[in-house]
Amino acid sequence: MHVKSVVLANESDQHNHNHHQLIIAERGHALFEIDGKGGVVDNLHGCIAPASETHYFEGIGENSHIVIDIPSLPIHSRLETLFERPHYFSADDSLKMLISYLSRESNTFELFPEAGQGCTLSLVASLHSRILGDTRQYKDRKKLDVDSISRFIDEHIDQKLSIAQLAEMYHVSPGHFSELFTKAASVTPYQFILRKRLEKAYDLILTTNKPLSIVAEEAGFSNQSAMTNLFQRHYGHTPRHLRSY
Repeated sequence: MHVKSVVLANESDQHNHNHHQLIIAERGHALFEIDGKGGVVDNLHGCIAPASETHYFEGIGENSHIVIDIPSLPIHSRLETLFERPHYFSADDSLKMLISYLSRESNTFELFPEAGQGCTLSLVASLHSRILGDTRQYKDRKKLDVDSISRFIDEHIDQKLSIAQLAEMYHVSPGHFSELFTKAASVTPYQFILRKRLEKAYDLILTTNKPLSIVAEEAGFSNQSAMTNLFQRHYGHTPRHLRSY
């Protein structure tokens, strides 16, 4: 976890990165758009930008924002479901106190990374509870056909797939679906879809001469840069390097 205080310029900008990110204002406010969903970030409302999800932002007037970079969680962690799609959230007093504490103690976490890891899990757990709720009461109510879901993803890999869309197939909430899927497949839905996209891109790179921008589009990535970053993390080399073999 890395915590920093950032002033956002009063002009539209965009980026994506290989880690999850939480943003909330210390002073002033900013406008955000993630996955086509706009929202205001101020000292009462924050947002969560999942890894590799391009987000647009613009500071409004004088502002200062706490930005928390959150690394990927253990692959079997139920908390990872929080980052399967973007979220805007309201910050109650307890959550604001926790975020303020993390900001004040950020130098300590650089000296003692293990303390930062524990605080990261506490923060994510608090957000998970507030945003997705407790799904334990639904445990084991339904079983998922992972093969059927896999075929559906393959058939729609070039489209924007959401956990809510998949959950509707089983008439359950996104949080419940994520828990059931993770139990059945040993990976979260987000990780499963991402792996499918990477496999599709790998196949297109090896078997076609399509430009990498088209490969990224047909594999469902938001852009070529996002595909390249994730491809290198997963396979250890870039798409261009694979094609040069």
